[in-house]
Amino acid sequence: MDIEKIAMICGMLLIITGVVASLITGQPTAIIPAPFGLLIALGGFVAIKKPEFKKHAMHVNALLALIGILATLMGMVAGLQYLFGLEIERPVAAAVQSAMFILCFIYMYFSVRSFVRARSEVLR
Repeated sequence: MDIEKIAMICGMLLIITGVVASLITGQPTAIIPAPFGLLIALGGFVAIKKPEFKKHAMHVNALLALIGILATLMGMVAGLQYLFGLEIERPVAAAVQSAMFILCFIYMYFSVRSFVRARSEVLR
């Protein structure tokens, strides 16, 4: 599957995560995954519609995914603590941050794989 389509899928999943979390909790910060998802999906859309901007759009998306990973790292730690039976202060927030971490990490994996493949094709 092309990285552009993966970007759109991950972006949509982040949007859904943010909207559902916001509806469940009623907290304004629960929607934070949605703007990340919107930007990542938009990058995928730009790469599909304007192939000449693919490289730039995918690099911006990789940066967004990295920011998402770093921003939710502590939430992922809290989510793992909760998963192993420890009490945490805000389990729903930890779940949402863990979901965002996982989605951004998966997208980053596919981005790096795509970059390596593109680089190896250039060197041939």
